[in-house]
Amino acid sequence: MHRQTFLRAAFHQSFRYGEEKIRMTPTRTLLYDVSNNFLSGDLPVISNQSALQRLHRLVKPTDFAGNAFLCPIPAALLPSNLTCVCGDGYTIKSTESTMKAAKVGNADENGMRKQIILAREADDLCVLCPEGSYSNTTTNQKCGQCPAGSTPGYTLNRRPDHCEFCLPGTFANDSTGSSCTPCNPGTYADVVGATSCNSCTPGHFATGQGSTNCTLCAVGTFSDRIGSITCTSCPPGTYVNAEGEAECLMCPKDEYQDEIGSVECKRCPVGHIAPQQGYVKCTPCSPGSFYDAKIKICLWCCPGTFSAVAAQTECGKCENGTVAEGFGEVECLSVAAPGSEYKTLAIATKCEPGTFNNGLWRTCQSCSPGTFASTTGSLGCSPCAKGSFASNKGSVSCEKAPPGWFVEFEGATRAEPCPPNHFAGVNGQITCTPCQSPSFSFLPGGVECSFAKPGEVYEYVEWPRLALNVVGFKLQNLPDTTNDSIDALTEVWAYMLTSYLDSTYRLHVLQVKQPSGLSQLTQILVAAEMIIVKTHEENKPEKRARDAFHQATETAKSALEDLLDELDGSISDQGKDESETDQLADLVQSNSFRDAMVRQFRRVNLFDGALPFSMMNMSMVEPPFNSTRAVACAPGTFFSVTSGMERVCLPCRVGSYSSISGALKCELCPHGTFAAKEGLEMCNTCPLGADATAGASSCVECSWFTYECEGFWGDLIAAVCLGAALLRKVYYKIRKLCVGDQAAQEQDASVALMIAIRTHGRTFDRVWYAPMVRISFG
Repeated sequence: MHRQTFLRAAFHQSFRYGEEKIRMTPTRTLLYDVSNNFLSGDLPVISNQSALQRLHRLVKPTDFAGNAFLCPIPAALLPSNLTCVCGDGYTIKSTESTMKAAKVGNADENGMRKQIILAREADDLCVLCPEGSYSNTTTNQKCGQCPAGSTPGYTLNRRPDHCEFCLPGTFANDSTGSSCTPCNPGTYADVVGATSCNSCTPGHFATGQGSTNCTLCAVGTFSDRIGSITCTSCPPGTYVNAEGEAECLMCPKDEYQDEIGSVECKRCPVGHIAPQQGYVKCTPCSPGSFYDAKIKICLWCCPGTFSAVAAQTECGKCENGTVAEGFGEVECLSVAAPGSEYKTLAIATKCEPGTFNNGLWRTCQSCSPGTFASTTGSLGCSPCAKGSFASNKGSVSCEKAPPGWFVEFEGATRAEPCPPNHFAGVNGQITCTPCQSPSFSFLPGGVECSFAKPGEVYEYVEWPRLALNVVGFKLQNLPDTTNDSIDALTEVWAYMLTSYLDSTYRLHVLQVKQPSGLSQLTQILVAAEMIIVKTHEENKPEKRARDAFHQATETAKSALEDLLDELDGSISDQGKDESETDQLADLVQSNSFRDAMVRQFRRVNLFDGALPFSMMNMSMVEPPFNSTRAVACAPGTFFSVTSGMERVCLPCRVGSYSSISGALKCELCPHGTFAAKEGLEMCNTCPLGADATAGASSCVECSWFTYECEGFWGDLIAAVCLGAALLRKVYYKIRKLCVGDQAAQEQDASVALMIAIRTHGRTFDRVWYAPMVRISFG
């Protein structure tokens, strides 16, 4: 705490030092405590000079010792050792001598310390803060930068003692300096204390500097960029009828605009059109055409009418004896005599074969499809007879229906294929002959009826019919119009159906045609056969029995599963077929499947030229395809004929199999395999340690003398031989024990004889021996 100081004065005069007021009172009057007050500035100007002199005499600088002054202090207090701190907007020079002359005061509550100097040296040591900075008590009288979005604020005597936020329309940051910068044209700042300006969005503009917001573009103008200074007038052919638009709208069809900055478009006058958007000027309908007010387009005048000038709303009819033969004629010309034509203006010639003139035309007209003219100078064309057709214009003769096809009516443009189970064996047939039962003709266009071969049975089928329509392509657009190209197309089609559905499909081509009058439309009709792929779990290794003892259990289990599957299938098969048909119908009508088909056709280069997505579609056609065919008996079955002469496929019996289609009989399972159930395509191999004879229904566990096992007879022969050898050895052992060893006995007799002869010269045991003979010569 500084020493308290009290002032006495004889004048009732107030002085302002800093933010405290000192009131001068008469002598011996106690005044305010001015210790620890920040006093600054000059003393008030006193007009009474005598009073001022008396004040100077009364003021004693020593009485203000202990006060913390802000430099500069009143001149009356300078002749003293009073100290001060550089005032607001000032800071002390940062030199080595200055730092030595200054004293460091006590730290405040924030830990900041002030640099105190002698008041009489303030003019030399205190300097104004540099441009763009400020100082006050909060900065500890040190100059600092204002935060972004603000700049230094000045007192009346130009001292930067605080910061002021930039007003809207201006901004400040590290690069702007000591004052707020106005926003450039095309930008704005709508808040106080902005650090940057925002660019005007499309549809808005800001022309001058210091904008606080952007202005909407007026009607008829637009701004398509950010930071626009001005808006641009809409060009001809466009308009804008609302403010703040980033782009102009194009004039719709049948309207135009030939001026800039328009807020609406003008309607085309009658007889004029603007067929596309954004027209600057309407186009009149040309001569030979007229303006149709309903559909608002120009149409060519039909044959027999004309229009000689532009912008007409209707075509005029030709007078008698004149004709306008084509579309878009601008005049009518004189007709030629029947059977002739004018190829030039004055010379008439006879009509060529395939053309005619009935006296109403100037030139000969081509015979329409289904008719022909075989001679020159024809007045008309004759319709094709039954059994023949003419598919092109200008035919000289009609073509007979090929075998397998027929033409029932006169004037036909194409032949129709014989329906299934019908045939036409020669050309020019009017109707098709039905096949006699049990013969059949499976697909349309049959030329003969067929019978089932041995190993085949008759099957009635009913399959969905699908139609593929390709618009804008003729049959000639296929690189190869033979059956190979059609087969390639149907293979891709079937592959796509199989990829999208759970079932496998095979497509049978029924007909490829171009409907009458639609030469740019090709239609391919197919029958979709769903192929059921059979799985034979019993043929898999993991399903085979591991030994003979487990076979009975496995067989019973498999039979039970088959029974349950059959019962479940009989209930759900019909619903499954229906769901498959419904799924197929939904699939072929979906755009995603159509697009996938087109991409696949492009990938395999099936068509010459690009095939747009919108030029192809598919559908399911009613009624479904019905026919009879012969199919070979499936593997696991064999062909047979019942007592009623019915051809059937029967499952192979237990112990047999058939691995091929159309088998006439089943083969017995070979040795070492077995078939525990009917209808197998292959026999199961017996597990290790078990065996089976040919045609076995199960395996047996092999042991000694199990005749069904492989090697039984070899084992039997080996056992017999071994037993015979043992019996022989036993026999000799027994004989030796009973009779004795014959060789030993003979040896003993020989020894006894020799001893008797050597001793007595003869034998005495009454045993007669054969006479001795020489056996060797020594």
